[in-house]
Amino acid sequence: QDEGLVGAGQVNEGECSTRLGLLGWPAEGEELEIMRDIALCRLTGCHFHAQHVTTARGLELIRAAKAEGLPVTCEVTPHHLLLDDSMVGEDYDTNYKVNPPLRTKADVAALRAGLADGTVDAIVTDHAPHATYEKDREFELAPFGMTGIETSLGLMLTHMVGEGVIGLNRLVELMAVNPRTILRDERVAIEPGSIADLTVIDPDAEWTVAKDDFCSKAQNTPFVGWNLRGRATDVFVGGYATMEDGVVCATVKK
Repeated sequence: QDEGLVGAGQVNEGECSTRLGLLGWPAEGEELEIMRDIALCRLTGCHFHAQHVTTARGLELIRAAKAEGLPVTCEVTPHHLLLDDSMVGEDYDTNYKVNPPLRTKADVAALRAGLADGTVDAIVTDHAPHATYEKDREFELAPFGMTGIETSLGLMLTHMVGEGVIGLNRLVELMAVNPRTILRDERVAIEPGSIADLTVIDPDAEWTVAKDDFCSKAQNTPFVGWNLRGRATDVFVGGYATMEDGVVCATVKK
């Protein structure tokens, strides 16, 4: 972010900040930084990865850089694909306070289009757990962020795959394959000799997001009450089972 523009901003600058009487966080604060870093990428040839892109213009800058052949990648979050600044209501629910802030409906539509056309390389959670007492404060004083790990897969299966924005194979690329490639991490495959870093999912499992269902101690999410389809059932990390039949293993099973 361009801190000179963003400053102490709380929500997206525009209708939202005016309606709520909160300091605005202009989209240009993000877009100018993306423009700057693309220029440095062009100058140096170094790979540039843009985290948590939220605006249509920012994504268009990245799309143009890719067309130019520059080594540029980017990511988006589930909440920026599903929530917009009109949802920050007069109850000042701090679970909607995130960094970068929720943007406009037009920005959300642009990010979804970027998933479909390949401009977006990865979907990440920006997981930011906070204790209840930290979030239960005046909007300006509460920390930015929401939990994301336990809802990300279900949200994306339900709304991105289920609504036909992308297919299941594309979702696997965005959430599992591409992040490892961007980080230059070891490739994972279902083949002899490959270490099992795998998540097994049930795409038809129906569930409702509930705070008492979280394994995380943090419950700061605006998705409570959302009905989702699709959930992880088994997880293997480094060759060992860490979740079986939807239950986190008390001890890692070798």
